[in-house]
Amino acid sequence: MQAIWVILASLLYAGMLFAVAWLGDRHARALQSPRVRPLVYSLALAVYCSSWTFYGAVGTAARYGLGYLPIYLGPLLMFALGWRMLERLALVAKNQNTVSIADFLASRFGRSPRLAALVTVISLLAAVPYLALQYKAVAASLRVMSGIDAASSAWGDPAFYVAVIMALFAILFGTRQVDATEHRPGLMLAVALESLIKLLALLAVGVMALGWFSQRGGSATQAIGQLVASTTPVGFWAQTLLAFAAIICLPRQFHVAIVECGDAGDIRRARWWFGAYLALISLMVLPIAAAGLAQFGAVAPITVAPDSFVLALPLAAGHEWLALVAYIGGFSAATGMVVVVSVALSNMVSNDLVMPLLLSRRWRREPVQPGALAETGDARDGHDGREPDDAPGTDPAAPQGQALVHTPLVLWVRRAAIVVLAMLAYAYSRGMGQQMQLASLGLMAFAAVAQFGPALVAGLYWQGASRRGVKAGLAAGFAVWAYTLLLPSLAEGGWMGTQWVAQWVAYGPLEIAWLRPYQLFGTVGWDSITHATFWSLLANVGAMLLGSLRWRPSLAEQMQARPFLAPWQATPAPDLTALAAGEALPWADNTTRRLKVQDLQWVASQIVGAQAAQRAFEEHAQAQGQTLAASQPADRAWLHFTELLLTGAVGAASARLVMTRALQGAGMELAAIVSALDEAGQELRFNRDILLAMLEHIDPGISVVDAQMRLVAWNRPYEQLFQYPSGMLYVGRDVGALIRYNLQHNPLGLPGFAQPPADMQAEVDKRVALMRAGRSYTYVRELRDGRYIEMRGHPLPHGGYVTSYSDISDFKQAERELRNINETLEQRVAERSQELAAAHESRSRYLTAISHDVLQPVHAARLFAAALREEQQPQHMRHLAERVDASLNAAEDLLDGVLDISRLDAGAMRPQWQRFAIVPMLRELHAQYAPLAAQRQLQWRLACSQRQSLIVHSDPRLLRRVLQNFVANALRYTQRGGILLSARIQAGGLLVQVWDTGPGIPEGHLARIYEEFHRYQQVFDWDGRGLGLGLSICQRIGRLLDHPLSARSITGRGSVFAIAVPLVEANAPQPPDHAAPA
Repeated sequence: MQAIWVILASLLYAGMLFAVAWLGDRHARALQSPRVRPLVYSLALAVYCSSWTFYGAVGTAARYGLGYLPIYLGPLLMFALGWRMLERLALVAKNQNTVSIADFLASRFGRSPRLAALVTVISLLAAVPYLALQYKAVAASLRVMSGIDAASSAWGDPAFYVAVIMALFAILFGTRQVDATEHRPGLMLAVALESLIKLLALLAVGVMALGWFSQRGGSATQAIGQLVASTTPVGFWAQTLLAFAAIICLPRQFHVAIVECGDAGDIRRARWWFGAYLALISLMVLPIAAAGLAQFGAVAPITVAPDSFVLALPLAAGHEWLALVAYIGGFSAATGMVVVVSVALSNMVSNDLVMPLLLSRRWRREPVQPGALAETGDARDGHDGREPDDAPGTDPAAPQGQALVHTPLVLWVRRAAIVVLAMLAYAYSRGMGQQMQLASLGLMAFAAVAQFGPALVAGLYWQGASRRGVKAGLAAGFAVWAYTLLLPSLAEGGWMGTQWVAQWVAYGPLEIAWLRPYQLFGTVGWDSITHATFWSLLANVGAMLLGSLRWRPSLAEQMQARPFLAPWQATPAPDLTALAAGEALPWADNTTRRLKVQDLQWVASQIVGAQAAQRAFEEHAQAQGQTLAASQPADRAWLHFTELLLTGAVGAASARLVMTRALQGAGMELAAIVSALDEAGQELRFNRDILLAMLEHIDPGISVVDAQMRLVAWNRPYEQLFQYPSGMLYVGRDVGALIRYNLQHNPLGLPGFAQPPADMQAEVDKRVALMRAGRSYTYVRELRDGRYIEMRGHPLPHGGYVTSYSDISDFKQAERELRNINETLEQRVAERSQELAAAHESRSRYLTAISHDVLQPVHAARLFAAALREEQQPQHMRHLAERVDASLNAAEDLLDGVLDISRLDAGAMRPQWQRFAIVPMLRELHAQYAPLAAQRQLQWRLACSQRQSLIVHSDPRLLRRVLQNFVANALRYTQRGGILLSARIQAGGLLVQVWDTGPGIPEGHLARIYEEFHRYQQVFDWDGRGLGLGLSICQRIGRLLDHPLSARSITGRGSVFAIAVPLVEANAPQPPDHAAPA
């Protein structure tokens, strides 16, 4: 393909990335949607798949078969097994405003600038070969696509221009704001798009490779099987371990996975999205490698480098546009990795190498003027000491140009770091050995950053890890890595051209064989990566353990470790930022002033800019429910907030240096700073203020004395209750003097203390002795004005006494009223019960008395209707007479029911107790209702013992009435099926039941069937609806006879009503008559 098309496609693609990043920044809010953010985050994590995994994985598969898998297997294991650790990392980083892995480790271990610098140096040395790998991969892909080869000079080398374009992209979208903790949505969107493009490109080439086998009549499965069988993976598990650590230890991965993580919950979703991404890419590697070997390896040696199979295979098949798509995919893999690495490392270089050096030199050369941190005007006049024309972010008391660190300087340092890093990586790419494989460079970088793994794990889970131990471990591990991997790599590339270096690598220093870099301590048979990984991590972990045991973590380190070890419970605890409100500071001019909020805002404005500092301070004041006042004293919360704000801009180590130097520049020595910022003392004073505020808002009067019986706390209600003179109460006042005053003046007006006691000292000593003994007491006293005061005294755990005085007058008044109500309640209840019984009895007697007079006209009307029906009348007249007779019959039944209920309720109906055989009664009932059942075509059965010995004790008339009502209801509501009248012995008695196959009664109505006039709307009724009184009468008869009634029903299947009757022996004496229980 012509070079112009390849170069044009590269430029268009770079332009598209610029546009996407710009749009992402413009629409940042849309990218924070809970649906979009996890997907963009998961795709951005795929920046892990650099040009090494795009090109080099295929080359590794062609050489070692499954040896390419560890690079994908390691991250999959991390997200499958270690995702909770990633969540913890993200949460801690968010709480601590962490901007890089160096910043994270420095914050955890004493905010050490040296530790941050060490991590940054290791990251740089690991990143330079890794960035060189990307440039080499892009240059190789250009050579395969267009034949453009690297020129002897940089100006003719395409890799040089690639390095420049990538550095420019990183500068434009990675160094626009000074706060490194602010998310970069445009950059992350561009990286996510690059990840998607390289996935689609590799999938397209993989599908083409599978089609290549089918076109030639071969089997892709067989070819892949032969490839795997004919090669042996080298260092499989060591490489898996390196990839497992690299997914979080690589600076770019830490930046994307932790710093750019908007929500820790996104990590759970990324487990599946990112895992699926890695699985798809890894599946495409083997078909491409197998097809490449089949195409280019038929004649030995292989005519095309295996790392170039992704591009060479489409070109050999004549698919130039597919090769261009694959080239864009590889270009995406390289650009995404280079841009994110440049942004992450520029922050680290700026925050942890350059800025601490500049700040340290600036303070040594130009100490901060006292006016820079103190109020220069008169606060009483209402202005802060600045003239109206003072520019924001400058100090009127300091000469121009003596600001701490200006925002543009921070940004230019980061931009310069990106450019220098790009040039170093390009220089390394030109100087490395031409035969060095992409995978070798990538694994060498992985082994370097894996040295951060032990420190990260210890920082999250081991409280005993110390700053010195971690530094010793990192230094030891890095030294072994440099000796076993970096030194041989430089020697092979010609960077170490002296003869003795080559001999050192080949034979060991002074020809000591067991110190050879590739066979350290006589380990033979290991590949270089496995060898270096084992010895470097062993040295790292061993030195960290020994160092931490030798130099235990200080108290400050232990306190700083709390939010790292328990991020869900702890909040970021300030170390040297615990300055109390109102703490006096000794200034250089020997005057005592207080640190103001305006001083802290001025310091912050020199780092983050005047507008950003103003906005941040206003938002913090609003969050605390305050109004930002420049002259307000700066308490510990303001100092902590300022340090966190600076941490987000220049890192934890530099932020601590700024705060400490600022206070020292104001005239404070380091010892005075530590003393003033003592957290324990400030917490104690803070808790005391909270306690006093709570006491003032409590209604009871409260006084607290210490173990020496001296007053330490009280509230206003206590002072007002005893009417103490002004100035009598103060902290340290002897409580005996207060007791003496109360006995002399009797401020409560207690009746028994109208006159002072004769032996005043004895009374005082007695009360003081009670408190010293720690005895609790509770007294209630009535005052002369009618109020009641409850006095409660309780000892304190470590000596001292607390006494409360509560006004319980309202409670006493309510108690008296309740007592009066209780005394008259029983009498009123008895009176109302008697009145109710009398009214009920009067009603029943009245209904009983008029029953004859009410029924007599109904009987007469029925006789007239019967006579009219018997005469020779027309058909319609006889029908009318029958309806009249039916209506009169219903009215008579209604009146009979009402009168029966009245007689039962009034006690006028008394049972006639007899012993009788119940079987004849049941037979009579069966015979009585047999014609009606036959008329309605219903089965009518009787099931009972034929023995005459079933003797019951009851009233036969009332019992028969209950059974008749049961049978009548069953016949009325049963349309088909049958009815069963049964009697069976149960629990010493006889249970008489009436079963039917009617429609049943719903459960909601079953509980109300005994209520007067309650009728359930049945779907079928032979002779009209009942009156709703039959079961009410049955229930009253059951109670009168002490015969329990029961009912069960299933809707759609039928019902059963039962009455339990007591059995007696046939020759037993007649039981006495008894009434139903009340």
